[in-house]
Amino acid sequence: MNDIKIFKFSIAELCQRSDKLSLSFNRDQNEFLNYGYDASTIETLQTRTEVLKQFPSDAYYEGNQKLATDAKNNSRTTLEANIIDLRNRVKFVYGIKSVDYGIFQFGKIGDSTDSELVQIALHVCQVAEPRLDKLAERKVTAETIDEIKANRTELDDLIDAQAIAITERKEKTLERIKLANELYKQISELSDVGKLVWKGKNEAFYNDYVIYGSTKSMIEESEIVETE
Repeated sequence: MNDIKIFKFSIAELCQRSDKLSLSFNRDQNEFLNYGYDASTIETLQTRTEVLKQFPSDAYYEGNQKLATDAKNNSRTTLEANIIDLRNRVKFVYGIKSVDYGIFQFGKIGDSTDSELVQIALHVCQVAEPRLDKLAERKVTAETIDEIKANRTELDDLIDAQAIAITERKEKTLERIKLANELYKQISELSDVGKLVWKGKNEAFYNDYVIYGSTKSMIEESEIVETE
């Protein structure tokens, strides 16, 4: 499946292994040329590696998503507070058991979804506007309603912005995995050729092409060699 990594290590480790393979390929380019792999092969490998290295991490898009969510939540808090303030003023004007109060259908504002709150805001503004003369007794003005409308528009826009950020993160995750899988396939193919070339001839060179010969990262392996 295109949305699943076909290798077991991290993408950062994949790039490290690609860099190492590039060195081995350059050393063994004559042997590879015998199998039809020329300079363009390594150029493709290095280009794919660099594109993947420069591709923003999931943490980057997760950060964007969190920023969008935080902005949406703050906007919602403001809109809730303004609607609740309006609800209290309407209650003082008409009484909680009155028909006029009931028409507002304030409901359980805190339990509403973001989209439901946007609709609640529109509804209470539409109900309040023809009653402004009466609501003025408790300092509800056209400016009060305009502020709620502005809050509503802002929240509506930020809901969309959050959805876009979530979708972008998912799409970029798939794109990153696709790029990584393509690189891994090329690494695997070249590694198979390298092992074929050096099998039974040079164990050290052969091991340069073993992808899963160790569960340690390339850096860890280098540190072990240096301390031996």
